[in-house]
Amino acid sequence: MNKTTQNQTYTDPCTYAMQSDMRQLKEEIASDLNLFLVEMMPDLEVSVDWVCERWGLDCTDELVDFVADCHDACFGN
Repeated sequence: MNKTTQNQTYTDPCTYAMQSDMRQLKEEIASDLNLFLVEMMPDLEVSVDWVCERWGLDCTDELVDFVADCHDACFGN
């Protein structure tokens, strides 16, 4: 929950912890994915499947976008 008072935003500790955990998870996934991309040179679909299987995640639009961004950054698209 975010509360805004006089140009300051307060984020409760639980929300902050979840956001922090999500950032850390994305960093870990990006690091692992980058190694996989360099070694295997897969297309986007294979990359998304690999992330879902490796991390036990459901294939959501947000996940596909994240993997696509990593894929594009790796291959310069």
